[in-house]
Amino acid sequence: MNALVLLRALAVVAVLAVASHAAVPVELKLDALPQIDPTQFVGAEKCATCHASHYQGWQGTLHSKMVQRPIADGPGKTIVGDFSIPSTNHPALKDVKGVVGSRWKQRYLVEVNGEEVVFNGQWSVAEKKWQPYTAKSDWWWEGHKDWKHRSNFKLCAGCHSTGLDVQAQKWQELNISCESCHGAGRKHSENSRIEDIVNPARLSIERSMQVCLACHQAGRPHGPQTEYAWAVGYQPGDDLNKFWQGFAPDGKVTPEFWHNGTAKKNRVQGNTFVQSVMHDAHLQCSNCHDSHSGRHTAMTIKSASNNALCLTCHAPGQRQHLKEKTLPEHTHHAANSTGSRCIECHMAKTGENSVAAEARNHTFDFISPAITLKNGDPNSCNICHKDRTAQWSLDFVNQWYPKLKAASQRPDK
Repeated sequence: MNALVLLRALAVVAVLAVASHAAVPVELKLDALPQIDPTQFVGAEKCATCHASHYQGWQGTLHSKMVQRPIADGPGKTIVGDFSIPSTNHPALKDVKGVVGSRWKQRYLVEVNGEEVVFNGQWSVAEKKWQPYTAKSDWWWEGHKDWKHRSNFKLCAGCHSTGLDVQAQKWQELNISCESCHGAGRKHSENSRIEDIVNPARLSIERSMQVCLACHQAGRPHGPQTEYAWAVGYQPGDDLNKFWQGFAPDGKVTPEFWHNGTAKKNRVQGNTFVQSVMHDAHLQCSNCHDSHSGRHTAMTIKSASNNALCLTCHAPGQRQHLKEKTLPEHTHHAANSTGSRCIECHMAKTGENSVAAEARNHTFDFISPAITLKNGDPNSCNICHKDRTAQWSLDFVNQWYPKLKAASQRPDK
């Protein structure tokens, strides 16, 4: 292993404490869990009295709509699934208490024996059909095999709601709201002192990233328990590593990663990003994403679909500019084609959400077709060129990029 590879490996380990998928069902006592003070949360509408533009921008994001009350018809419709289709993969419409998600898939909250649980089926937005939701690939499955005992609060709400009180088993506000990222706001709302609120922009890069990684990094809490599947007790500004162990790739196919460490599922943005040259260059989530704006897909600060986001740093004249004079010289595709969109090659959709090839990889590597020929992992070319073989793609890659080490997606791997 060369020195650069070793440094990358150490960097990943420094950010992600390697966690095992094996889990023995262990129930924790409430008083053994980290606590928060629920009285210190004031809610997004209170924040809006001083931060109206941020509040209005946030309302346009999917963060504000992660969990919604079920509305089957009309202009405020929230139910995406077609309940007229007979299927065992959806509950009776009258039993739906809440809906979770809307972009890739939608799951449904129902009540069983007085507890709100996640139903064991989901609606695929891409396929427009009902699918089973087994959760067998999740590390906590051994402790929650029966879906009727999969508490929404314990397994999901930690990342879908704000200000969770484990003692009372309730949240202060539905959805990923202001205080999910800025911490409890009562003191700040009373005196407006910046010292009494967390602004991720004023945190270190590591702590700022951890605000996002708390929910966008696959992993598990410390210890053997399988009861809670989120970082209980973590608040923005804390050291996430004390509450959460992120999974790291180990060269094998896992529910989260392909052999080469690229994304195999959704919600591993943080796990893959910490392997990237972007992370090594001290970039963080907020360099590309704005949690207060839903103007662009994935809450990016500029559109990635027209390359505006990437060309902020990689356009001619910028420090990390392309070596070629024009984009087609670099991509070997027409300027306005899908093949000339930076994200299609460097953020390929290798991960599954409700179907394969929906979630973008965040290592920012071009994934060579040689990887597919070597071990079957998806590559950047054939995700678009589905009707072609990996060898067909590799022949073009070798012709266009003779200096690229064909056996890997970047020279140091």
